[in-house]
Amino acid sequence: MTSAEVMKEITKMPLAEKRRVLAALAEQLGQTAGQTDLDSKEERFVNGLKQKGLITEMPQRLPDDELRRNYQRIEVKGEPLSETIVKERSSCRAFSATVARLFKLR
Repeated sequence: MTSAEVMKEITKMPLAEKRRVLAALAEQLGQTAGQTDLDSKEERFVNGLKQKGLITEMPQRLPDDELRRNYQRIEVKGEPLSETIVKERSSCRAFSATVARLFKLR
C-alpha cells in the first residue's frame, strides 16, 4: 500500500480514530507529532496526579464533534428547573432563618 493510499484511508476515518493513528505514529517515530505545549503540560499534570495517587487513570476525551453529534436534551416535566432551584434555595434560607431564631430564643 502506498502512502497516498494510506492517507486516503485515513481521511475516511472518524476524528477519534485519526487521533489514535497519530498517537501510534508519534510513538513509533519517537516524536510528539503535533503535540502542543498545552498538551504536554496537561500530560505532566495528569502524571503528577497519578504519582500522588489522586487518580488512577484519565478518561480519554471525546472530540467536540462527537460530543455534539451524540448530545441529547433531557426533557423535564413541570416548571423549568431553574425556577425549582430558586424556590428550593429560598425555602432553605427561610428554614435556616427560622432555626437560627429558635436557637436564639432558648
